[in-house]
Amino acid sequence: MKLFEPCKIGKVVLKNRLVMAPMSTNFAKDGYITDAMIAYYEERAKGGVGLIVVEDGIVDVPQGNHVKNIVAVDDDRYIPGLQKLSEAVHLHGAKISIQLSHSGRRGGRVSKQTGCMEVTRGMLPVAPSAIAHPVTGQVVPKELSVGEIEEITEKFERAARRAVEGGFDVIGLHCAHMYLCGEFLSPWANQRKDQYGGDLAGRMRFVTEVVDKINGTVGDKVPIMCRMNGREPDGGNTLEEVQEIAKRFQQIGVGALHVSVGFGASIKDPGFIPSITPMRTPDNCIVHLAENIKKVVSIPVIAVNKIKDTHAAEQILQEGKADLIAMGRPLVADPYLPVKAYEKRFEEIRPCIYCCRGCAQNILEKDAPLACSTNPMVGREGEGSLTQAVKKKKVLVLGAGPAGIQAAVTASERGHQVYLVEKANEIGGQLPLASTPPGKQEIDRFTSYLKNRVARPGIQVELGKEINKQWLEEVKPDVAILATGSEPTIPDINGLSKRNAITAREVLRGAHIQGKEVVIIGGGQVGCEVGEFLSEQDKDVTIIEVLDDIARDMPHISKLPLVMALENNGVRVMTKTRVLSATEESISVDCKGNKELLQADVIIVATGAEPRSEGIESVIKKKVPEVYVIGDKVKARGILEAVREGYDIAKVI
Repeated sequence: MKLFEPCKIGKVVLKNRLVMAPMSTNFAKDGYITDAMIAYYEERAKGGVGLIVVEDGIVDVPQGNHVKNIVAVDDDRYIPGLQKLSEAVHLHGAKISIQLSHSGRRGGRVSKQTGCMEVTRGMLPVAPSAIAHPVTGQVVPKELSVGEIEEITEKFERAARRAVEGGFDVIGLHCAHMYLCGEFLSPWANQRKDQYGGDLAGRMRFVTEVVDKINGTVGDKVPIMCRMNGREPDGGNTLEEVQEIAKRFQQIGVGALHVSVGFGASIKDPGFIPSITPMRTPDNCIVHLAENIKKVVSIPVIAVNKIKDTHAAEQILQEGKADLIAMGRPLVADPYLPVKAYEKRFEEIRPCIYCCRGCAQNILEKDAPLACSTNPMVGREGEGSLTQAVKKKKVLVLGAGPAGIQAAVTASERGHQVYLVEKANEIGGQLPLASTPPGKQEIDRFTSYLKNRVARPGIQVELGKEINKQWLEEVKPDVAILATGSEPTIPDINGLSKRNAITAREVLRGAHIQGKEVVIIGGGQVGCEVGEFLSEQDKDVTIIEVLDDIARDMPHISKLPLVMALENNGVRVMTKTRVLSATEESISVDCKGNKELLQADVIIVATGAEPRSEGIESVIKKKVPEVYVIGDKVKARGILEAVREGYDIAKVI
């Protein structure tokens, strides 16, 4: 495969053409590299990737911060940590880069909880022009003076010197995603009239000066790799201007171009593709932008964004659309993706499902450490690999959803004899239903992966089975893990039972919906997804939500495309609305103090779920010495919590 052939960036030789794309982790502490961060990146180096691009290294703390827990490179005291990180990566034959960055106006995010600019620690962000970033909650930045611009270019230069002293092989320069360098490049953000604005030459002056200073300091042994936008929103650089920027980058001594797009949030523009793509985005969605740039330069071009497997990566390389392939979230989900692909163990690769929960939502909305819905060990790589159990036990896992399967697999890997029992005729729990709405098919890949995982020695799978007291007495399990999931809650609404309202789960299972007028009670993620699902079947859908907004339980980057789809499909959304009663033909609501009668041929309930109760549980608790409860059986949540709890329980039994 061409993917596993060596490739050069400047004078640096990479062992293969797989690049780990930079992603914020929130693993740093007070700007310093932590042991958790080193373990995280070292695990990806062990997995066989050719080049690791570490997350943004901030050249100007705190005004240049982009998240709360940044990696700082604005002082020499951070060099020892950089050295420890580079040494750990080099041990496994990978090269390492750090993406030097200044957030510019994007650092001015106001916290919903405190009303403060916590990212920049209260400092007003700076930018080429006093124009706010077009995402809710961003403040208007201060326009930089020429003197301040010169100071920042020197900070980039000094940061590059520190990266080289820290043992990094390639200097990354973040000129994409509308951070400061990208803001200077784009007329979308740069409306200056002096030498740093105006025409393309003026808009490129800032980055040109940064590159010149870095090259003057580090020489040609350490190449510069620029991450750039391959496309910008209306009012930004055109595709032709993007090509010209790429050509000028090559002329000023840049060694490689990493072609990205947009920024890490969604905006209400149907043609906009964010740098962190949600599940419904097409595969290989911006490869054509890398191809557009490769046409005009001879330096290596890196393609990125929802290139989810090595088959797609290989095809891109074979077709000459790029020279290297960057993967971010797929390598978070499975650090060993490269070596597994090289050894053709494709069915063993744990997939990313692009849910954006542990990555985008944790980092951008919760200021929490990076996590992953499908990989329970993200951020905990330093804990080491699983150890064999001192005492081998018989482990009953009741329920074959993601929590139960992960528990079964982990227990089996530790040497236990596992009985995975599921009363349904298929494994996956709610996963098959979750993959049914439009744009949710990525979940099927995870379900297939789980099926492969349970088909291993040491796990006895019983589908379509309900255990009884006799079975327990015959098998005599030492441990029982209850992962039986949840069941929908039905709200106490006058007249609702007479209408025989159905649940969202029944709809996704294929229940026939008679009539055209559909009312959905509950505007969380499930209710909204079912609304889109039915609106595409030519139903007239109304969603009723008691809170002031819908889909509040979703990452914003996934929510906005869903909301736009509901609007495009003509779905009526009623927030701050309470259901009063239901009859055979209608439903009565109170919308913001106004009563309204809605026609309803069918009512669908999507008001949450509660732990499912199984009759055998009391017997299990009497007959089995150790009993644990995990997943939705504890509280209805998501895949991330289910998988992590399954792993954690099985790790200690």
